[in-house]
Amino acid sequence: MSGAPGAATPAAERRETARALVSSPLPLPTTTRLVLLVLVAGAGASFAAWWWLVLGQGNWPDAQLACLPAAEGAPDAVLARFTGCVNDVRLNQSAVVLCGPLGLLALALLGRAAGRRLSLWRWSARPDRSSLSARLTAVLPDEDGDGAGPRPTLWVRGGRGIGVRARAAGTARKPWIVADSHVFALPDRQVEAMFRHELAHLRLRDVGRVRLAVAAWWSLLAGVTLPVGAALLLDPGPLAAGLLARMPVVLVVVLLTLCAILRVREHDADLAAEADPRAPLGATAEHVASDLPPDRRQRLRRAVGLASHPTSATRLDVLADPARAWGVSAAECLATGLAAGLLFTELTLLVASLMPTRVQLAYHVSGLLIGWAVAGVVVVAWWRAAAVGHRDASGWRPARAGAALGLGVLVGSQLSGRAAGDWVRDTGTADGLATALSLLHAPPAQVLALTAALVIGGALFATWTTSLARAARAAVTGPHSAPACAAAVVLSGLLVAVPLGSWFLFARLVAARAAPDIRWSVIATPWWVTGVLVAFAGALVPLAAARRPARRGGVARRFRPMAVLALAGTVVAAGAGWATAGGWFAGTSATSVTRSSGPSATVTARPGSPATTGDQTVPVEDLPVLPPERERTAQLRANTALVCRALTLGGTVVWTDPQRRRDTAELLGGLDDTVLRAASAVLLRDPAGPVDREALIASLLRCDLYFRYHR
Repeated sequence: MSGAPGAATPAAERRETARALVSSPLPLPTTTRLVLLVLVAGAGASFAAWWWLVLGQGNWPDAQLACLPAAEGAPDAVLARFTGCVNDVRLNQSAVVLCGPLGLLALALLGRAAGRRLSLWRWSARPDRSSLSARLTAVLPDEDGDGAGPRPTLWVRGGRGIGVRARAAGTARKPWIVADSHVFALPDRQVEAMFRHELAHLRLRDVGRVRLAVAAWWSLLAGVTLPVGAALLLDPGPLAAGLLARMPVVLVVVLLTLCAILRVREHDADLAAEADPRAPLGATAEHVASDLPPDRRQRLRRAVGLASHPTSATRLDVLADPARAWGVSAAECLATGLAAGLLFTELTLLVASLMPTRVQLAYHVSGLLIGWAVAGVVVVAWWRAAAVGHRDASGWRPARAGAALGLGVLVGSQLSGRAAGDWVRDTGTADGLATALSLLHAPPAQVLALTAALVIGGALFATWTTSLARAARAAVTGPHSAPACAAAVVLSGLLVAVPLGSWFLFARLVAARAAPDIRWSVIATPWWVTGVLVAFAGALVPLAAARRPARRGGVARRFRPMAVLALAGTVVAAGAGWATAGGWFAGTSATSVTRSSGPSATVTARPGSPATTGDQTVPVEDLPVLPPERERTAQLRANTALVCRALTLGGTVVWTDPQRRRDTAELLGGLDDTVLRAASAVLLRDPAGPVDREALIASLLRCDLYFRYHR
C-alpha cells in the first residue's frame, strides 16, 4: 500500500466486493454454466444409446409384433392386452436408452480419475522438497481458519515446453498444485499470488467438476460421435447426410461451451484470490499483468473461441470491476437454448413411455423439467446480474438475450438427431421411439410462426425474469438471497412448462404434416387457455406487489419477497395444472391422440395392391379424409393400409362426430385384423357417447405398427 487514502480506498472497496461475490450463497457462474454441458452430453448419449441398442438390434420389431393377439377374444381384453404389451416393450426401450447417459457418466468418472495420474506422468512432475513449498505454506489459511481444508501437495513440473504457470489438480481430499520449474526464479510476491489463485480453484471446488466436464467431452467425441459417424460412412442410408451434418455442429457447440466455462472459472478464482484478507492489495492484478503475451497459436484459439484462459486485459477488467463477472450475455442464453432444444425430445420420448396414454401430459412434464434446467442457468444469471446492478439486467439487454434464448431452442431442436429425417419412413428397424421433427419441409408460414413464438416468448420471459429479480430485491448476500433465487427458479419452471411443452408438441405435429384440427387441439381447449392465463396472472403477482406496498397503521410497508413468491408459485402451479389436466376434471374425454410419429409425406402403395396397379406415390394432400360412400368398394374396405391411412389423416372429427365414428368403426370391423376388429366392436357399442380411449389408442397403435413393419 502506498499510504495515500485516495489510492487505498478503491482497492479496499474492490476487495470487499470480490469477497461478497465469492462468498455469496448464490451459485457462481462456473456452477451454472456446467449445467449446459450436462444437458447436451445427456442428449447426445441418449441418442447414441437409441442408435446402437434399439435401432441396431433386430429383436425390438419382433417384440412389438409379438403383442398382436393370435386369436379372437373379448374385445376389451384384446385391446387391454395389446396396448399393455406394446407399451411395456417401449418402456423397456426407454430403459435401454437411459444406459447412454449412465455410461457416459461412468466413462467421464474413469477419465477424470485416470487423467489425474496421467497428467503427473505427462508433465514429468515430482514432489517438491525445496523452499518453494515454504512459499505455498505462507499463503495457506490457518488450520482452524475459514477455508481451511486438506493441505495441498506441491509438485514441480520438468521437461520441455514449460512456462511460468501453476495449476490446481487432485481431489477434494488429496489436492495438488503443480508448478513449473521456472517458478523458482519469480519474486516471492508473484509466486504467492499465483499460489493464491490456484488455492482459490481448490476452495471453490471447480477442479473436479471441470475435469469431469472435459472427460465427458472426450467421451462424447470418442464414444458417440466417432463410432456413429464411422457406422454411417460404412453403411450410409437416407439419414446419413442429416446426421453427419449435425453431429460435428453439436460437438463444436459443446466444445465452445466447455471453453467458455474454463474461461469463466478463471474470473471466479481471480476474485477469490483478491478477496483473501492476508494478500497485499493489488497482488492478484500484478500477477495477471505479468502474464506472458500470447503467441500466434494462442491468438488464433482466442479468435475462434477455443481459448481455455481469458486474456490478461479481460481479467484485469474484472478485477477492477468485480461485478462484470456476473453479467449474462446473449451468447450464453443462445447456448442454453441450444442445450434445451437438443435434450427436449430425447427426454420427452422417455417420459412418454411412462405415460403412453397421456402424450400431452408427457410434453408438459418435459417442459417442466427442461424449464427448471434452463432457469437454473439463465434465471440465476439474471438474478445475479440484478443483484449487482449489472447493465445486462436492465434496458433492452434482457429482451435481446431472451430472444437469443428462444432462437437457441428452435435451432437446438433442429440440430438434434431426431430432426435428421423421417425415421419411420427411412429406417427399416424403426421402433416406438422413432419420430420426425424436421421443420425443413414444413410450410414456411407455419415455421415462421413457430419461430416468432419462441423469439417473442423468450424476450418476454427475460424481461419478466429481470423485473421479478428487482421486485424481489435480489441481493448478493443475506439470509433470503439464495432461497429467493431458488423460489424464482421454481416459479420460472412452472411458468414455462405448459407453453414450452405445447410448442414442441405443436412443432412435432407440424413436422409430421398432421391435420389442422389435430394441431390446434393441442392449445384450442378452454382449460388450456384458462390455465395459461391463470399462470401468467400468477407470475405478475410479485411485480404488482412490488409496485403497490401494503399499509398497516398508516405506515407503508413492502410485502415479504418470499411470501409473495410462494403465493405466485401456488397460482402458477394451479394454472399449469389446470392447463394440463383440466379436461379430466371437466368430464370431457380426449379427442386426439398423438402418434409416436406423424404420417409420412407420401403414401407408397405396394405392387399388387387391390387399390392400385403398379407402384404409385400419392401426395398426402390429394388423399380424401375417408373414401366417399360411392367408392367404398369391398377391396377398399379390406385394405388395411388405406383404412389406417384414412384413420390417421382423418383428424379428431373421425372420433367426435357420431356418424364419422360409426363409419370408421365399420371400416375397422371389415379388416382382417384382430385388434382393429376388437376396436370396432367397442366403438360400435355407443357411437354417440364418449369416445372409448382404449379403442382409440389401440387403433392408432396397431396402424402405427402396420406402417412401420408392413405387418
